[in-house]
Amino acid sequence: MLNFLKNIGSGITSGLTNLNNYASNFKDLGGLIGGAGALYSAYQKQRNAKKELALQKEAFNFNKMLAQRDIDRQNKADDDLYQAFRNSSYYRGA
Repeated sequence: MLNFLKNIGSGITSGLTNLNNYASNFKDLGGLIGGAGALYSAYQKQRNAKKELALQKEAFNFNKMLAQRDIDRQNKADDDLYQAFRNSSYYRGA
């Protein structure tokens, strides 16, 4: 009976040793998968940054157009006011 238990213990020990050797073959696999994940994450961040930059450019151009429209409106109002004054009797000195 003692030999039987010894054989079971040595079988378990050799099985664990074999499992450890098998696992050591794949110990760098986690680093490889982690590196691939980091590269993919960096790629996604770059794509999102490009999209964000495009949106910011679009918003800038829209705000620039609105500001120019307001400047044009003010200039037209000033020109109309000046023209109305020139057509009035105050301008002619009456």
